Amino acid sequence: MARKRHEAVTSGSTVLVVDDQQEVLTSVRLLLEREGHRVLLAESGAQALATFAEETIDLVLVDYCMPRMTGEQVVAEIRKIDRDVQIVLQTGYSGEKPPREMLRQLAIQGYHDKTEGPDRLLLWVDVALKAHAQIRQIREAESLKSQILNNVSHEFRTPLHIVLGYTELLRDDVAPGATDTLERIRASAQSLLELVNDFLHLSELDMGRMRAEPVALGGAALAAEVQQLAAAKIGTKPLGFACEIAPALPPILVDHKKLQVVLRSLLSNASKFAATGAITVTATHTDDVVVMTVRDEGIGIAPEHHERIFEPFFQVEGGITRKRDGAGVGLTIARRLARLMGGDLTVVSDLGDGATFALTLPCAPANLGIEDGHDAAIAS
Repeated sequence: MARKRHEAVTSGSTVLVVDDQQEVLTSVRLLLEREGHRVLLAESGAQALATFAEETIDLVLVDYCMPRMTGEQVVAEIRKIDRDVQIVLQTGYSGEKPPREMLRQLAIQGYHDKTEGPDRLLLWVDVALKAHAQIRQIREAESLKSQILNNVSHEFRTPLHIVLGYTELLRDDVAPGATDTLERIRASAQSLLELVNDFLHLSELDMGRMRAEPVALGGAALAAEVQQLAAAKIGTKPLGFACEIAPALPPILVDHKKLQVVLRSLLSNASKFAATGAITVTATHTDDVVVMTVRDEGIGIAPEHHERIFEPFFQVEGGITRKRDGAGVGLTIARRLARLMGGDLTVVSDLGDGATFALTLPCAPANLGIEDGHDAAIAS
């Protein structure tokens, strides 16, 4: 009796195989196609990168030893494009670095010795594709979360603008005794609006929608910006303030509105965690960068939390921070916006010794016109 032919089952996964030996490409392609995978082939690193730029790839199998561009170099270039694609390094030689060292040094998920045969390779492929499917589900959930956050924030923002607008109109017409009540309404609505704007910024950054529109901002305009934002954030709190930004400071290349968001976050953070003492803002320049520092004399931050405070919604010693306003996203947004503008944001601090945040920003090219004025408020 004739054997019944089974239809090929398609896995839905695409695998890119990179090897300079044609016989290896052919054998691996046949092996993976029998498993139902779509297989793309590349005989060199350059060809692999060109294919990777045009196709959606789930897994890359790359040979370690290739002419002109090694497997290690291919991995480095792929990681600049995609942080999630699974990569398994293949080798037929024993002279390379030990497998565990390779896994530590390179952003790869597997290491296959070609002498171990096809079954071992299929094991690596199965594990890598399962991991990629899980990562894809996580990314899709993150994208959905960001979209929901964006939509809800937009819905909140319109009525808040209406509340603030009518409050401003009423302040001139109410009896003196009601002025304080209106001011509390205005302050609460403004605080909530800033929180909504923070959520919008975070969701736009998560979805990759935000772009920088850089202009050259001079020292005088930068100092005026800092003083205005500090006055709004410190208000009537018993805090001293000093702005040590020289008008002759070289112009910085920044997106003005995004810089306002960063400065607002740093000054808000400083005034929030410093009950007394002073806040000092300085700016220095070396070579092609300007470094702004915001120093407070508050409760400080333990060294083990220096990086974690830039994670969204992280709160140091929750019981302490929950006594203060905020949702724990301001510093996250500030660092990501700083990096979007070609700079960075770091912190130096210790418990009980205040905190110094350093904002590094690039200097503007000499031929770019300087922006002298500054906006009165952060764009909403």
